[in-house]
Amino acid sequence: MRRVLGLAAGLALIGAALSPPAQAQATCTSAAVKKCQGRPLIDIDVAVRATPHAHPGGRVTYVLNYSMTWTPSFAPYWGAFWVGGRFPKGAQTPSKATFFDATGKKLATIPCRRYSDGVWCDTAGQVPRHGQIPRQGKIVFTARLAPKAGGVAVAKLGVDSFEGLNEAEFARHYSRKTSQEKFCNHRFAKAVTTTVDS
Repeated sequence: MRRVLGLAAGLALIGAALSPPAQAQATCTSAAVKKCQGRPLIDIDVAVRATPHAHPGGRVTYVLNYSMTWTPSFAPYWGAFWVGGRFPKGAQTPSKATFFDATGKKLATIPCRRYSDGVWCDTAGQVPRHGQIPRQGKIVFTARLAPKAGGVAVAKLGVDSFEGLNEAEFARHYSRKTSQEKFCNHRFAKAVTTTVDS
């Protein structure tokens, strides 16, 4: 997910910022990524569920619920967000995902692309209200398992945040590759399984 949480959103979140944050799940994703300085400015808690059972070649729906908590830091926050991750081996991965707010209202359909570290979806102007990401929401993906899938199909899905943007840099809408090279990358992800019934 990539959008700005501007000053208005920052002021709305000051109460959350003053609360002690949950322990960060974030880790820098690779040595090639700019070294992260300390904890992420925003902690993101994710919970992922999937269709519990499916047949080989069958469809699996993944639901990623997220909640953002501001750590003690200065607002406004300019950052890039992406959702997705690694889907089961051999699966037909999604080309789009559906974004909902905490009430279940559909906000947008966002495009997804395959990258070296998985399939990632970027809102890039798709979310209404000037692209501000709600503090809580969910993203729904659908994938099709490989025709010869068996055993347990494992996916690891979550949110990537890229910190270190200022307003001018944010407006350039850097590619995922450039963001990885220029900015601190924190990943918040969870594994989820589907039993493949033969």
